[in-house]
Amino acid sequence: MIGLLPSLNRFWHRDPPGYQPGVTLDRLVNNLRPYAGERLAVNQLRLTLPEGPVIDVTEQVQSLFLAHIVTQRFHSQGSTRFAEPMVLDFITGGWLRRNGMIYRTKARHEDARQLVAALHKYPQIAETLAKLDFRRVRLTIKQGNWRLEIEHFAASEVVSRLPASRRYLRLEAEQRRLLFSSFLMIGQLMEKLNE
Repeated sequence: MIGLLPSLNRFWHRDPPGYQPGVTLDRLVNNLRPYAGERLAVNQLRLTLPEGPVIDVTEQVQSLFLAHIVTQRFHSQGSTRFAEPMVLDFITGGWLRRNGMIYRTKARHEDARQLVAALHKYPQIAETLAKLDFRRVRLTIKQGNWRLEIEHFAASEVVSRLPASRRYLRLEAEQRRLLFSSFLMIGQLMEKLNE
């Protein structure tokens, strides 16, 4: 019975019918022009911005009933002086309208307090993120490294089998600028905290 578990696991985690790996990522490459990307795999892309940060893009697929959603997860990473592990979620405040940023973490150690205080010290980071249309922004610190992940609402595709349709939400130029600015500012903040 235990020998069947890995094969059952592959069965339950297979790609949904109609999913074409890399097709949505190809559409994103067109939205990212004039920035050129290097294809690492069918579902992975690496962008090197002129300002310095390297941003990796990974295609994710989520199955729904008779449909699936293909999203892109943008992430960047670097080293940090913080030793304690933490996960920091960035959440937009407000119920009907966006009302600033909320930094939420379960970590209660001194490193977490210093990082949140540093984020509050630079309100332009919160202002940029408040204008960004994102599903999720998460900063993870583990073993002396930080990793920022942003999952944008755009640069995604909804594929339905009944009725048969595909809809791609393009990444507009203004949202692209805000996305790259967020990576740049948080990367600079993490470098500044290392000093």
